[in-house]
Amino acid sequence: MAKGVVAPDGAGAGGEVTAGPLLQMAAEFYKWRTVLFAVELDLFTGLLDEALGREEIRDRFGISERAVGDFLDALVAVGLLEREAGGAYRSAPLAARFLDSGQPAYLGRFLEQADERWGRLGEGLISGEPQNGARAGAGMFVRQHRSTREWRAYYGGMDALNGPSGAALVDAFDWGSVKRVTDAGGARGNLLARLVRAHPHLEATVFDLPAVRGVFDEHMAERELTGRVAFRGGDFFRDPLPESDVVVFGHVLHDWGVEERKRLARRAFEALSPGGYALVYDTMIDEGRRAAANPLLISLNMMLCTPGGGEYTAREGARWFLDAGFAEVTHRHLVADDTLLIARRGV
Repeated sequence: MAKGVVAPDGAGAGGEVTAGPLLQMAAEFYKWRTVLFAVELDLFTGLLDEALGREEIRDRFGISERAVGDFLDALVAVGLLEREAGGAYRSAPLAARFLDSGQPAYLGRFLEQADERWGRLGEGLISGEPQNGARAGAGMFVRQHRSTREWRAYYGGMDALNGPSGAALVDAFDWGSVKRVTDAGGARGNLLARLVRAHPHLEATVFDLPAVRGVFDEHMAERELTGRVAFRGGDFFRDPLPESDVVVFGHVLHDWGVEERKRLARRAFEALSPGGYALVYDTMIDEGRRAAANPLLISLNMMLCTPGGGEYTAREGARWFLDAGFAEVTHRHLVADDTLLIARRGV
């Protein structure tokens, strides 16, 4: 290894341990804070329709002369701004898609809320309590999202985050022999919209809290799928799920504690026809709890925002469904950090 080059695991020339990985972590923190401040300024929305020069941005957004150049060019370097030949700046496609505060897919509020929660990580680690005011029970979602506008913003962000998993599920399971599918906790129907477009024979139903119905109807109309996906309101801890051949829990189990997960596995078993399947995808932790950092960090995030949530291993998840009566549970990688559990009910 060339002198001065740091290996990814922190080993330098001759096997010497270096500070490289720690310094890289610090650099990622600097990046996070820089992007978050641009979000707080709503900079990306302001640079959507027109490119502005450095001085115009300095004056409009109140950034100092000393800082504005490095600030803007750092955002260019991370792929969120583009700098034109004449020196003017405009939002890059990534920022235009997810950091335009006027769009349903806006992730800015999600980033700000994450920053607020993680700023109280110490309190959360000591108390074991969520740091966003969430209380136990399905009603925690209703309390946090009291209006259609708040539901719209929440699920717009969730769809942006969860979209790759839903897209992968379209081809990750044999839907040809399935007639009825229910997405439990399916929100505004983003997953089922993908499924019915790819597999038009499916009879698809979202089962979620009644308060979600407004944003579900909006989203189906926007996708030109009104009437193709049904909505049934209810609380899946109290109300039975619709009779189905497949029940999907997509990024749902990690919201709840172990006892609630066991109850949802039983709910799925009761709703499924003989030979039916429960499909579960979450950011699952590797069995040795050391191979991948992201699932463990996301589990800490769930601790900060839910009363009992957290990530889990595929083996743990399989046990809940086997105990509920399922005949067989297998698992496979789905996409990115997500794992798919496939639980089959006996015939």
